[in-house]
Amino acid sequence: MLSKYESGQPLFYNVFMNAILNDKLSHAYLVDSNGNSEVFEIVMSFVKEIICHDNGNVNLENICQRIDDGNYLDVKVIDSDGMWIKKEQMLSLQNEFSMRPIEGKRKIYVIKSAEKMNVQTANSILKFLEEPVDNIIAILIVDNINLILPTIISRCQVVKLNKSEYKNNSVDNFSMIVKNSKYDTLTVQEKESFIEKVISFIREFEEKKIDTLIYTKKLWHNNFGDRDINVVAADLIIYFYLDVIKYKSCLDVDFYKDKLDIIEEIASKNDIDDLAKKLEYLDNFRTSVRYNLNINLLVDKLIIDMCGDYK
Repeated sequence: MLSKYESGQPLFYNVFMNAILNDKLSHAYLVDSNGNSEVFEIVMSFVKEIICHDNGNVNLENICQRIDDGNYLDVKVIDSDGMWIKKEQMLSLQNEFSMRPIEGKRKIYVIKSAEKMNVQTANSILKFLEEPVDNIIAILIVDNINLILPTIISRCQVVKLNKSEYKNNSVDNFSMIVKNSKYDTLTVQEKESFIEKVISFIREFEEKKIDTLIYTKKLWHNNFGDRDINVVAADLIIYFYLDVIKYKSCLDVDFYKDKLDIIEEIASKNDIDDLAKKLEYLDNFRTSVRYNLNINLLVDKLIIDMCGDYK
């Protein structure tokens, strides 16, 4: 759990592990991703550490799996509904968290991309933070802390992550993100082949747009068969488009340092708004594919959504 990040995120590890062990947990945390793509996984490791510690470290595997599946009743993750986190989501959260913990000692809610809260939503969560309850912990994840109300920041303990430790080529970075998963056992050649299949899909999509639907069997389904591998493929595409945004913003690319020619090619076909929308659709796909039985329809929807005005 949290120990996984002891070397890569020493500040995060020390702050949060000491708080757990000394029973000094704050009622609210604001985690600044600092561009670290693993921020949600890192935060959820903290959540799991709290819950498992409260439960005397009994049934660790079962508890962690239930948290990952969204089936642990005292942990709630709030994500944006489209472009924004809506006030109704906060009101529903407050209503749900007005009741006592059901399974353990505390309830924990995590708000992803908290900068997506509009003014009404931010004011709603502010009221929640102003009247903390002992057995409730709030964790807000932000990519741009400058978009968060100062009054919210002042009521949270702020921790900034270290940036992702990307290596020099896409295969090394791929190995890093699948570390300790079943895909960690792939050979270098198999990882190279997987990345090339992802790149091939991106290039074909960027060229053919909506006509890519004709070739989904060849480009996607034949290459990414099961549900888990669909998530990995989506992750790699997200990293690619993030690198394209960085390239267009005159920043150093992180993940695909060995694919600069392809990044330049795709950058010439997209503006920043196009890329941001594609990332949103990819993130939605990545979440939906875990629960939706019909992956074929999800892939078709992803292609249609990412086409935007080209439909």
